[in-house]
Amino acid sequence: MTQALTLVTSDNTTPASASKPNIEDKAVIALFVRHLKDRGFCKLDSSSSNQTQIYNRFNDTSLPFTYIDNAFNSWLFKNGKKCTYRSTQYITYTLPHIVGSKFMPECGAYYTDPNSDCQYVNTYRQYKPSGEPTVMLSPLVHEFFNRLFPVPTECHQALQWLAHIFQHPKQRPSYHLMLSSDVGCGKGFLVNDMLQPLLLHTAVVNSYSKIMGKFSTVLEDSLLVLLDDPKSKSEDTQTQLKSLLSEERAYVERKGLQAGMVQTYTRFILASNEARPLHLESTERRWFVLTPLVHRVNATETQQFIQCLSDWLALSGSMDALYDFFMTYDLTGFNHKRIEQTETLKAMIGMSTNPDIEFIQHFVADHKVFTNLELMEAFKAEGMQPPSSKQVPHLLREVGLESSQKRIDDKLRRLIHPIGMSLDDIRTHYNPSDF
Repeated sequence: MTQALTLVTSDNTTPASASKPNIEDKAVIALFVRHLKDRGFCKLDSSSSNQTQIYNRFNDTSLPFTYIDNAFNSWLFKNGKKCTYRSTQYITYTLPHIVGSKFMPECGAYYTDPNSDCQYVNTYRQYKPSGEPTVMLSPLVHEFFNRLFPVPTECHQALQWLAHIFQHPKQRPSYHLMLSSDVGCGKGFLVNDMLQPLLLHTAVVNSYSKIMGKFSTVLEDSLLVLLDDPKSKSEDTQTQLKSLLSEERAYVERKGLQAGMVQTYTRFILASNEARPLHLESTERRWFVLTPLVHRVNATETQQFIQCLSDWLALSGSMDALYDFFMTYDLTGFNHKRIEQTETLKAMIGMSTNPDIEFIQHFVADHKVFTNLELMEAFKAEGMQPPSSKQVPHLLREVGLESSQKRIDDKLRRLIHPIGMSLDDIRTHYNPSDF
């Protein structure tokens, strides 16, 4: 059955009675196809649909195949052109054919899987300078980095780490930046106002669940993630985090699509106002921990300085100049797979204890005698994953506690208390109404 006003059948093929496109029609169709390609359109066959769709790689949207005929009508009218040959199949013949999308730095607009020979659209985007920088790099930029990284050797290493993202986005480092500081020293400004406009693929999260939770794709399609003062005292969470920091592949589950391992290029900057944001082991090599940052004068002076830098960044050509700075920064001697422990990291290791043990120690300060259930509820109230029943006896011994059955108020109760505490003292300190 022939569609109205076209010579296209219901299955998008040209009827046998239709003539082949003449030279004029071919020229018009070629212009329209170039128009489609320039706007990022391609053909998509994915596991989520049993029909071929038209996909736009620039805005990640899919449209039904009928879009082509309607778009062609609009384009012809807008450009004052005519075409008697209207086969949708012919028009889309040379459009790139993809089966999905992948985030692949340095791989062009499309990526072909060498194993399946299937083609994917590449969602990676690179900053495009407007031309030669129209302004020189402001001294404010150098001063900002000197304020943010006050130790000269650490400043150079941190800038190399940042510049490496620009110059080698495909090479994921096995270590990441950890910045601890007073509030308002510029950690967020670095990512949001300086790096995000240039790297394009950045994210800011304030909890580890945003990167580890179900259906999170942060690890699949980001170059840089700012962990903005996340809180987690759970040993489970910190164990998971160790793997995410060092491994080059991560498990990702997208809604409606098959889950699986994907290559990840994500770097992390952990920004915190705490002296020890994480529990760190003596062998820690996943973090480049910089000297804690304090205001050079005070918070007001810092904000005034950052405002001056922000005003410069708003000038035409400033972002191009900053981009050129990172793209040309000297990486001589930089090793993206190894970093030496800083004195700050060693100090943090000295402060580190098992987070579960630390929590129990704080809990015992207010509760001398309690039940296991009350302890587990306290973990949950703090937003922590309670330790397993196998872990609890070991944790209790570490802090000088034991669990035993005692007769309280004519009832046998299993209570947790300091090792060797007398029954009279246990009865004195145990009061269920405290919890």
